[in-house]
Amino acid sequence: MRYGLMDLGREILGAGRDRTTEDLRPGEFFAVKDANFQVREGECVGMLGPNGAGKSTMLKMINGLIRPNAGCITINGSVGAMIELGTGFNPILSGRENIYINAAVLGLGKLEVDRAMDRIVEFAELSHVIDEPIKTYSSGMKMRLGFSIGANLRPQLLLIDEVLAVGDVAFRMKCFNHLRELVKSGISIILVTHAVSMLNRVATRAIVFGSGNIIHDGDLETGCTVYEETMGASDRVQHAASPQPETTARVVSAEIVDEGGNPYKEFRTGETIRVRVTLTALETVDRMNLFAALFSPVHGRISAVSTAAHDLDFSIPAGGTICVTLTFENIQLLLGAFYFNISLYGPTSLDFYHRASGVGNFRIVGPPVRSDGRGIEGIAKLPCRWTIDKG
Repeated sequence: MRYGLMDLGREILGAGRDRTTEDLRPGEFFAVKDANFQVREGECVGMLGPNGAGKSTMLKMINGLIRPNAGCITINGSVGAMIELGTGFNPILSGRENIYINAAVLGLGKLEVDRAMDRIVEFAELSHVIDEPIKTYSSGMKMRLGFSIGANLRPQLLLIDEVLAVGDVAFRMKCFNHLRELVKSGISIILVTHAVSMLNRVATRAIVFGSGNIIHDGDLETGCTVYEETMGASDRVQHAASPQPETTARVVSAEIVDEGGNPYKEFRTGETIRVRVTLTALETVDRMNLFAALFSPVHGRISAVSTAAHDLDFSIPAGGTICVTLTFENIQLLLGAFYFNISLYGPTSLDFYHRASGVGNFRIVGPPVRSDGRGIEGIAKLPCRWTIDKG
Protein backbone atom coordinates (compact mmCIF):
# COMPACT_ATOMS: atom_id res chain seq x y z
CA MET A 1 0.00 0.00 0.00
CA ARG A 2 2.87 2.34 0.80
CA TYR A 3 4.43 1.70 -2.62
CA GLY A 4 1.05 2.28 -4.25
CA LEU A 5 0.60 5.64 -2.52
CA MET A 6 4.14 6.69 -3.40
CA ASP A 7 3.63 5.79 -7.07
CA LEU A 8 0.29 7.63 -7.11
CA GLY A 9 1.96 10.73 -5.67
CA ARG A 10 4.73 10.54 -8.28
CA GLU A 11 2.11 10.37 -11.05
CA ILE A 12 0.19 13.37 -9.66
CA LEU A 13 3.39 15.38 -9.46
CA GLY A 14 4.44 14.26 -12.93
CA ALA A 15 7.47 12.38 -11.64
CA GLY A 16 6.30 8.89 -12.54
CA ARG A 17 7.91 8.88 -15.97
CA ASP A 18 11.48 8.57 -17.18
CA ARG A 19 12.50 6.24 -14.39
CA THR A 20 15.89 4.57 -14.77
CA THR A 21 17.16 1.22 -13.59
CA GLU A 22 18.68 2.95 -10.54
CA ASP A 23 15.19 4.12 -9.50
CA LEU A 24 13.80 0.58 -9.27
CA ARG A 25 13.04 -0.92 -5.89
CA PRO A 26 14.50 -4.30 -4.90
CA GLY A 27 12.76 -7.01 -6.92
CA GLU A 28 11.39 -4.61 -9.54
CA PHE A 29 12.29 -4.75 -13.22
CA PHE A 30 11.16 -3.25 -16.52
CA ALA A 31 8.73 -5.63 -18.23
CA VAL A 32 9.44 -3.86 -21.55
CA LYS A 33 12.50 -1.77 -22.30
CA ASP A 34 13.86 -0.06 -25.43
CA ALA A 35 11.07 -1.51 -27.59
CA ASN A 36 10.68 0.59 -30.73
CA PHE A 37 8.53 -0.44 -33.68
CA GLN A 38 5.91 0.87 -36.08
CA VAL A 39 2.81 -0.83 -37.46
CA ARG A 40 1.67 0.58 -40.78
CA GLU A 41 -1.84 0.84 -42.14
CA GLY A 42 -3.16 -2.48 -43.46
CA GLU A 43 -0.39 -4.54 -41.83
CA CYS A 44 -0.80 -7.62 -39.62
CA VAL A 45 2.08 -8.15 -37.21
CA GLY A 46 2.58 -11.30 -35.17
CA MET A 47 4.01 -10.58 -31.72
CA LEU A 48 5.90 -13.60 -30.34
CA GLY A 49 7.94 -14.46 -27.29
CA PRO A 50 8.05 -16.85 -24.31
CA ASN A 51 5.91 -16.24 -21.24
CA GLY A 52 7.09 -13.16 -19.37
CA ALA A 53 8.85 -11.66 -22.40
CA GLY A 54 6.73 -8.47 -22.32
CA LYS A 55 4.13 -9.10 -25.05
CA SER A 56 1.01 -8.62 -22.93
CA THR A 57 2.51 -5.58 -21.20
CA MET A 58 3.17 -4.00 -24.57
CA LEU A 59 -0.39 -4.76 -25.67
CA LYS A 60 -1.79 -3.17 -22.49
CA MET A 61 0.27 -0.03 -23.08
CA ILE A 62 -0.93 0.23 -26.68
CA ASN A 63 -4.52 -0.27 -25.47
CA GLY A 64 -4.10 2.50 -22.87
CA LEU A 65 -4.59 0.24 -19.83
CA ILE A 66 -1.20 1.17 -18.37
CA ARG A 67 1.17 4.06 -19.05
CA PRO A 68 4.78 3.61 -20.11
CA ASN A 69 7.42 4.93 -17.71
CA ALA A 70 9.36 6.42 -20.62
CA GLY A 71 8.92 7.06 -24.30
CA CYS A 72 5.62 7.49 -26.10
CA ILE A 73 3.02 5.56 -28.08
CA THR A 74 1.33 7.31 -31.01
CA ILE A 75 -1.85 5.87 -32.50
CA ASN A 76 -3.75 7.34 -35.44
CA GLY A 77 -7.35 6.14 -35.16
CA SER A 78 -9.46 4.01 -32.84
CA VAL A 79 -8.21 0.89 -31.05
CA GLY A 80 -10.12 -2.34 -30.46
CA ALA A 81 -8.91 -5.29 -28.39
CA MET A 82 -9.79 -8.97 -28.30
CA ILE A 83 -8.36 -10.30 -25.06
CA GLU A 84 -9.85 -13.24 -23.13
CA LEU A 85 -12.98 -13.51 -25.26
CA GLY A 86 -16.21 -13.92 -23.37
CA THR A 87 -15.04 -12.30 -20.15
CA GLY A 88 -17.02 -9.26 -19.07
CA PHE A 89 -20.33 -10.49 -20.45
CA ASN A 90 -23.28 -9.95 -18.09
CA PRO A 91 -24.86 -13.41 -17.68
CA ILE A 92 -28.33 -11.97 -17.01
CA LEU A 93 -28.50 -9.80 -20.11
CA SER A 94 -29.08 -11.11 -23.62
CA GLY A 95 -26.43 -11.47 -26.28
CA ARG A 96 -27.78 -8.41 -28.09
CA GLU A 97 -27.62 -6.27 -24.94
CA ASN A 98 -24.07 -7.44 -24.24
CA ILE A 99 -23.05 -6.36 -27.73
CA TYR A 100 -24.14 -2.78 -26.92
CA ILE A 101 -22.30 -2.88 -23.58
CA ASN A 102 -19.06 -4.21 -25.10
CA ALA A 103 -19.23 -1.66 -27.88
CA ALA A 104 -19.70 1.14 -25.35
CA VAL A 105 -16.54 -0.02 -23.55
CA LEU A 106 -14.74 0.29 -26.90
CA GLY A 107 -16.01 3.87 -27.16
CA LEU A 108 -18.63 3.30 -29.86
CA GLY A 109 -22.07 4.88 -29.88
CA LYS A 110 -25.47 3.20 -30.30
CA LEU A 111 -25.90 4.26 -33.92
CA GLU A 112 -22.58 2.67 -34.90
CA VAL A 113 -23.57 -0.57 -33.17
CA ASP A 114 -27.00 -0.51 -34.82
CA ARG A 115 -25.33 -0.42 -38.23
CA ALA A 116 -23.03 -3.32 -37.33
CA MET A 117 -25.54 -5.44 -35.33
CA ASP A 118 -26.74 -7.69 -38.16
CA ARG A 119 -23.17 -8.26 -39.31
CA ILE A 120 -22.03 -9.20 -35.78
CA VAL A 121 -24.88 -11.63 -35.17
CA GLU A 122 -24.55 -13.26 -38.60
CA PHE A 123 -20.79 -13.71 -38.26
CA ALA A 124 -21.13 -15.29 -34.80
CA GLU A 125 -23.84 -17.64 -36.15
CA LEU A 126 -25.99 -16.93 -33.09
CA SER A 127 -29.14 -15.39 -34.60
CA HIS A 128 -31.30 -18.13 -33.04
CA VAL A 129 -30.16 -17.27 -29.46
CA ILE A 130 -29.07 -13.63 -29.69
CA ASP A 131 -31.99 -12.47 -27.51
CA GLU A 132 -31.44 -15.20 -24.90
CA PRO A 133 -29.49 -14.56 -21.66
CA ILE A 134 -25.74 -15.07 -21.97
CA LYS A 135 -25.87 -17.58 -19.10
CA THR A 136 -27.57 -20.02 -21.48
CA TYR A 137 -24.63 -19.84 -23.95
CA SER A 138 -21.88 -22.43 -24.07
CA SER A 139 -18.26 -21.27 -23.63
CA GLY A 140 -17.71 -21.66 -27.36
CA MET A 141 -20.74 -19.49 -28.17
CA LYS A 142 -19.45 -16.77 -25.85
CA MET A 143 -16.03 -16.82 -27.53
CA ARG A 144 -17.61 -16.62 -30.99
CA LEU A 145 -19.72 -13.65 -29.94
CA GLY A 146 -16.72 -11.91 -28.36
CA PHE A 147 -14.62 -12.39 -31.50
CA SER A 148 -17.45 -11.18 -33.72
CA ILE A 149 -17.88 -8.00 -31.68
CA GLY A 150 -14.19 -7.13 -31.80
CA ALA A 151 -13.71 -8.00 -35.47
CA ASN A 152 -16.85 -6.39 -36.91
CA LEU A 153 -16.78 -3.00 -35.18
CA ARG A 154 -13.76 -2.23 -37.42
CA PRO A 155 -11.34 -0.09 -35.36
CA GLN A 156 -8.27 1.28 -37.17
CA LEU A 157 -6.02 -0.87 -34.95
CA LEU A 158 -7.12 -4.28 -33.70
CA LEU A 159 -5.25 -5.99 -30.83
CA ILE A 160 -5.65 -9.77 -30.55
CA ASP A 161 -4.19 -11.69 -27.60
CA GLU A 162 -4.21 -15.52 -27.72
CA VAL A 163 -7.68 -15.92 -29.23
CA LEU A 164 -6.87 -17.80 -32.46
CA ALA A 165 -8.43 -21.05 -31.22
CA VAL A 166 -12.01 -19.78 -31.44
CA GLY A 167 -14.78 -22.36 -31.93
CA ASP A 168 -14.56 -25.32 -34.27
CA VAL A 169 -12.32 -25.69 -37.33
CA ALA A 170 -14.89 -24.22 -39.74
CA PHE A 171 -15.38 -21.12 -37.58
CA ARG A 172 -11.60 -20.69 -37.16
CA MET A 173 -11.16 -20.67 -40.93
CA LYS A 174 -13.97 -18.10 -41.11
CA CYS A 175 -12.12 -15.94 -38.57
CA PHE A 176 -8.86 -16.09 -40.51
CA ASN A 177 -10.62 -15.16 -43.74
CA HIS A 178 -12.27 -12.23 -41.97
CA LEU A 179 -8.95 -11.03 -40.54
CA ARG A 180 -7.41 -11.15 -44.01
CA GLU A 181 -10.31 -9.05 -45.33
CA LEU A 182 -9.77 -6.52 -42.52
CA VAL A 183 -6.10 -6.19 -43.45
CA LYS A 184 -6.99 -5.71 -47.12
CA SER A 185 -9.39 -2.93 -46.13
CA GLY A 186 -6.56 -1.04 -44.41
CA ILE A 187 -7.07 -2.08 -40.77
CA SER A 188 -3.88 -2.77 -38.80
CA ILE A 189 -3.66 -5.85 -36.56
CA ILE A 190 -1.25 -6.80 -33.78
CA LEU A 191 -1.64 -10.48 -33.01
CA VAL A 192 -0.09 -12.07 -29.91
CA THR A 193 0.03 -15.85 -29.93
CA HIS A 194 2.11 -18.95 -29.20
CA ALA A 195 0.47 -20.80 -32.10
CA VAL A 196 3.16 -19.96 -34.66
CA SER A 197 1.80 -22.52 -37.13
CA MET A 198 -1.34 -20.37 -37.53
CA LEU A 199 0.41 -17.03 -37.95
CA ASN A 200 1.20 -17.27 -41.65
CA ARG A 201 -2.51 -17.52 -42.38
CA VAL A 202 -2.82 -13.79 -41.80
CA ALA A 203 0.45 -12.16 -40.61
CA THR A 204 3.30 -11.00 -42.84
CA ARG A 205 5.74 -9.73 -40.22
CA ALA A 206 6.94 -10.88 -36.80
CA ILE A 207 8.17 -9.00 -33.74
CA VAL A 208 9.85 -11.31 -31.22
CA PHE A 209 10.29 -10.28 -27.58
CA GLY A 210 12.86 -11.72 -25.22
CA SER A 211 13.22 -10.53 -21.61
CA GLY A 212 11.45 -7.28 -22.42
CA ASN A 213 13.55 -6.44 -25.48
CA ILE A 214 12.82 -6.85 -29.17
CA ILE A 215 15.20 -9.49 -30.54
CA HIS A 216 13.70 -9.69 -34.03
CA ASP A 217 11.58 -7.38 -36.16
CA GLY A 218 11.23 -8.52 -39.73
CA ASP A 219 9.93 -11.26 -41.99
CA LEU A 220 7.55 -13.81 -40.50
CA GLU A 221 9.42 -17.03 -41.30
CA THR A 222 12.67 -15.88 -39.67
CA GLY A 223 10.72 -14.49 -36.69
CA CYS A 224 8.99 -17.82 -36.07
CA THR A 225 12.36 -19.58 -36.16
CA VAL A 226 13.93 -17.05 -33.77
CA TYR A 227 10.98 -17.52 -31.41
CA GLU A 228 11.36 -21.30 -31.47
CA GLU A 229 15.08 -20.91 -30.80
CA THR A 230 14.38 -18.76 -27.73
CA MET A 231 12.01 -21.46 -26.47
CA GLY A 232 14.60 -24.15 -27.14
CA ALA A 233 17.32 -22.06 -25.49
CA SER A 234 15.28 -21.82 -22.29
CA ASP A 235 14.87 -25.60 -22.32
CA ARG A 236 18.60 -26.09 -22.83
CA VAL A 237 19.45 -23.71 -19.99
CA GLN A 238 17.07 -25.61 -17.72
CA HIS A 239 18.65 -28.96 -18.63
CA ALA A 240 22.16 -27.58 -18.24
CA ALA A 241 21.31 -26.33 -14.75
CA SER A 242 20.51 -29.90 -13.67
CA PRO A 243 23.69 -31.52 -12.27
CA GLN A 244 24.82 -34.59 -14.21
CA PRO A 245 26.36 -37.40 -12.11
CA GLU A 246 29.81 -38.63 -13.14
CA THR A 247 29.51 -41.82 -15.20
CA THR A 248 31.87 -44.35 -16.75
CA ALA A 249 30.93 -43.21 -20.27
CA ARG A 250 29.41 -39.94 -21.37
CA VAL A 251 28.43 -37.72 -24.29
CA VAL A 252 31.05 -34.98 -24.69
CA SER A 253 29.32 -32.98 -27.41
CA ALA A 254 26.91 -33.11 -30.32
CA GLU A 255 27.14 -30.64 -33.17
CA ILE A 256 25.48 -30.21 -36.54
CA VAL A 257 27.82 -30.34 -39.53
CA ASP A 258 27.41 -30.04 -43.29
CA GLU A 259 28.48 -32.58 -45.90
CA GLY A 260 32.07 -31.38 -45.56
CA GLY A 261 32.09 -31.94 -41.79
CA ASN A 262 32.10 -28.24 -40.94
CA PRO A 263 29.83 -26.85 -38.18
CA TYR A 264 26.67 -25.45 -39.72
CA LYS A 265 23.30 -24.28 -38.43
CA GLU A 266 21.00 -23.32 -41.32
CA PHE A 267 19.53 -25.76 -43.83
CA ARG A 268 16.74 -25.92 -46.37
CA THR A 269 14.10 -28.62 -46.71
CA GLY A 270 15.59 -31.52 -48.70
CA GLU A 271 19.23 -30.98 -47.73
CA THR A 272 21.45 -33.42 -45.81
CA ILE A 273 21.99 -32.90 -42.09
CA ARG A 274 24.67 -34.66 -40.06
CA VAL A 275 24.88 -34.87 -36.25
CA ARG A 276 28.42 -35.58 -35.04
CA VAL A 277 28.38 -37.01 -31.51
CA THR A 278 31.64 -37.22 -29.52
CA LEU A 279 31.81 -39.84 -26.75
CA THR A 280 34.38 -40.65 -24.06
CA ALA A 281 34.83 -43.25 -21.32
CA LEU A 282 36.92 -43.62 -18.15
CA GLU A 283 37.31 -47.34 -18.80
CA THR A 284 36.69 -49.51 -21.82
CA VAL A 285 33.00 -50.13 -22.48
CA ASP A 286 31.58 -52.46 -25.14
CA ARG A 287 28.28 -52.95 -26.95
CA MET A 288 27.24 -49.32 -26.55
CA ASN A 289 24.19 -47.73 -28.20
CA LEU A 290 23.05 -44.18 -28.92
CA PHE A 291 19.47 -42.89 -28.82
CA ALA A 292 18.76 -39.55 -30.54
CA ALA A 293 15.44 -37.75 -30.06
CA LEU A 294 14.66 -34.78 -32.31
CA PHE A 295 12.66 -31.96 -30.68
CA SER A 296 10.90 -28.78 -31.70
CA PRO A 297 10.60 -26.21 -28.88
CA VAL A 298 7.00 -25.57 -29.92
CA HIS A 299 5.73 -28.97 -31.05
CA GLY A 300 7.72 -31.26 -28.72
CA ARG A 301 9.32 -34.51 -29.80
CA ILE A 302 9.28 -35.00 -33.57
CA SER A 303 11.05 -38.34 -33.94
CA ALA A 304 13.61 -40.63 -32.33
CA VAL A 305 16.20 -42.98 -33.80
CA SER A 306 18.81 -45.31 -32.32
CA THR A 307 21.84 -47.37 -33.33
CA ALA A 308 20.13 -50.43 -31.86
CA ALA A 309 17.31 -50.13 -34.40
CA HIS A 310 19.96 -50.50 -37.13
CA ASP A 311 21.71 -53.44 -35.36
CA LEU A 312 24.77 -51.27 -34.76
CA ASP A 313 26.79 -51.09 -31.55
CA PHE A 314 30.29 -49.83 -30.76
CA SER A 315 33.04 -49.74 -28.11
CA ILE A 316 34.71 -46.79 -26.41
CA PRO A 317 38.35 -47.28 -25.29
CA ALA A 318 39.48 -46.33 -21.80
CA GLY A 319 40.46 -42.67 -21.65
CA GLY A 320 39.78 -42.22 -25.36
CA THR A 321 37.09 -40.67 -27.50
CA ILE A 322 35.16 -41.74 -30.57
CA CYS A 323 32.79 -39.94 -32.92
CA VAL A 324 29.47 -41.34 -34.09
CA THR A 325 27.74 -39.53 -36.96
CA LEU A 326 23.99 -39.61 -37.54
CA THR A 327 22.99 -38.60 -41.09
CA PHE A 328 19.58 -37.43 -42.27
CA GLU A 329 19.49 -37.37 -46.06
CA ASN A 330 16.87 -35.31 -47.85
CA ILE A 331 15.50 -33.94 -44.58
CA GLN A 332 11.80 -33.16 -44.92
CA LEU A 333 11.40 -30.77 -42.00
CA LEU A 334 9.76 -27.41 -42.68
CA LEU A 335 10.56 -23.94 -41.32
CA GLY A 336 11.51 -23.88 -37.65
CA ALA A 337 14.16 -24.48 -35.01
CA PHE A 338 15.11 -27.95 -33.76
CA TYR A 339 17.47 -29.66 -31.33
CA PHE A 340 18.40 -33.13 -30.04
CA ASN A 341 18.47 -35.05 -26.80
CA ILE A 342 21.25 -37.66 -27.06
CA SER A 343 21.28 -40.66 -24.70
CA LEU A 344 24.07 -43.22 -24.27
CA TYR A 345 23.15 -46.80 -23.33
CA GLY A 346 24.83 -50.15 -22.89
CA PRO A 347 23.53 -53.44 -24.35
CA THR A 348 19.99 -52.86 -23.04
CA SER A 349 17.85 -49.82 -22.27
CA LEU A 350 18.40 -50.52 -18.55
CA ASP A 351 22.14 -49.89 -18.94
CA PHE A 352 21.88 -46.10 -19.02
CA TYR A 353 25.10 -44.08 -18.92
CA HIS A 354 24.53 -40.44 -19.83
CA ARG A 355 22.19 -37.99 -21.55
CA ALA A 356 23.00 -34.66 -23.23
CA SER A 357 19.84 -32.54 -23.57
CA GLY A 358 19.22 -29.60 -25.89
CA VAL A 359 22.27 -30.16 -28.07
CA GLY A 360 22.85 -30.09 -31.82
CA ASN A 361 20.49 -27.20 -32.45
CA PHE A 362 19.80 -26.14 -36.04
CA ARG A 363 17.17 -24.33 -38.09
CA ILE A 364 15.31 -24.92 -41.32
CA VAL A 365 15.16 -21.58 -43.13
CA GLY A 366 13.47 -22.39 -46.42
CA PRO A 367 11.72 -22.65 -48.65
CA PRO A 368 8.83 -20.46 -47.37
CA VAL A 369 5.51 -22.24 -46.96
CA ARG A 370 1.91 -21.14 -47.33
CA SER A 371 -0.98 -22.33 -45.18
CA ASP A 372 -4.02 -20.65 -46.73
CA GLY A 373 -5.13 -23.84 -48.46
CA ARG A 374 -2.79 -23.29 -51.42
CA GLY A 375 0.51 -24.48 -49.98
CA ILE A 376 1.99 -26.70 -47.27
CA GLU A 377 2.14 -26.22 -43.52
CA GLY A 378 3.19 -28.00 -40.35
CA ILE A 379 6.61 -29.28 -39.33
CA ALA A 380 7.27 -31.95 -41.95
CA LYS A 381 6.82 -32.34 -45.69
CA LEU A 382 5.40 -35.78 -46.45
CA PRO A 383 6.14 -37.38 -49.84
CA CYS A 384 2.89 -37.59 -51.79
CA ARG A 385 1.41 -37.79 -55.26
CA TRP A 386 -1.83 -36.31 -56.59
CA THR A 387 -3.91 -37.95 -59.31
CA ILE A 388 -7.09 -36.78 -61.04
CA ASP A 389 -9.46 -39.27 -62.59
CA LYS A 390 -11.59 -37.68 -65.26
CA GLY A 391 -15.11 -39.10 -65.53
